[in-house]
Amino acid sequence: MPIRPENRDRYPADWKAIRERILRRAGHRCEWPGCNAYHRSAGYWRADRFVPMPRVLSEAGAKVGDEIACADGSTIEIIMIVLTIAHLDHQPENCDPANLRAWCQRHHLRYDAEHHAQTAYRTRRAGRAIGDLFP
Repeated sequence: MPIRPENRDRYPADWKAIRERILRRAGHRCEWPGCNAYHRSAGYWRADRFVPMPRVLSEAGAKVGDEIACADGSTIEIIMIVLTIAHLDHQPENCDPANLRAWCQRHHLRYDAEHHAQTAYRTRRAGRAIGDLFP
């Protein structure tokens, strides 16, 4: 996930090198238990598991962004996996390798869901508090 401009200064100057070390440590594979998604691989999610794009779809010309109808009436969307680096403590300043995980976007968002909800609540609440009480 891209770094928000307002948080960019919270990351160290060598963030790209740190990110690459974590990706190498993970073998360019999502470190979420049971996930088999590889960085920059095309495929689709089925029953909460990533399925690399089968050769038959590739040979038929399927590409990232395509939606494909399945025999059971469902559809799959071909996506590109992008691994992101998660901070377990949600603090970008803490770049200790033990605090960092290479996760696909799905699992990074799942891990961060509660934190995002709390942040959104605080942002909404602060937005309501802004204003002149005595115009």
